[in-house]
Amino acid sequence: MPKSKPRKKAVSKKKQARRAEHEVNAMLRGETAYFSDDAEALLAGRGWISERDQPGGADQGDAWYWMPSQLPAYLEEGEPVPTSVYPTSDTTFVSQLATPDGSVPPSAQREYASLEELEADLDRLESYRVPEEDWNVLGGGPGPDETPDELIEGIAEEWELIAELIHFPYSADGPRSFERVELALRDGRLTDYAYRSVLAGRGSDAKV
Repeated sequence: MPKSKPRKKAVSKKKQARRAEHEVNAMLRGETAYFSDDAEALLAGRGWISERDQPGGADQGDAWYWMPSQLPAYLEEGEPVPTSVYPTSDTTFVSQLATPDGSVPPSAQREYASLEELEADLDRLESYRVPEEDWNVLGGGPGPDETPDELIEGIAEEWELIAELIHFPYSADGPRSFERVELALRDGRLTDYAYRSVLAGRGSDAKV
C-alpha cells in the first residue's frame, strides 16, 4: 500500500481532534463536565458516535460525532475532523461542522438553547459534507493497487476506516469494487454501523 505511510502520519496528528478541543472547552468552563441522557438517546439512536463509547468514556462530558462527514487523512495535512455536538450546560448545546483542518470558524458553529432546537437542526448537520474545493490531497490519495480489503484489515480505528471507505475510488468490479465492502460486512470484518456510515457518506454513489 504505497500511500499508507503519509496517511498514518496524518492520522497520528489528528486522532480524536474534536475530543481534545472538547476537553479544552470543558476546562475553560471551569472544569465542569456536562452530560445529557436525552441527547445521548436521540443522537446515538440516529447513528452518531458517542464519546461514552470511546476509550476512557465521557470523562470530560458528553460529545457526539457524525462520522459520515469525516475526511480521510490523505485528503489533508492538517487535522480533518467530523461534525460534532456537545453540551455547554445542562440544557444547551453547540454543533461544529466538519472541517478539513481542525479549525472551527464561526460559520461552522451553532448554539442551541434546548435539545429541541438541536433536534430541529439535525438534518442539516447530517447532510453537511466538506466541499471538495477545500480538500488538500496528501500524497495523491490511495495507491493504484490499494484495495478496500487492505484498508479494512489494516486500519484499526473505525473513525478513520469509515472515512477511507467513504472516499475510496471504487471500480465497477474486481478487488477494488464496493462489493468487497459488502463482503466484509457479511464476513463480520466490518461492523453494521461502519457500513451504514459509509453508505450515508457516499450517498447515491455508494454502489459505484
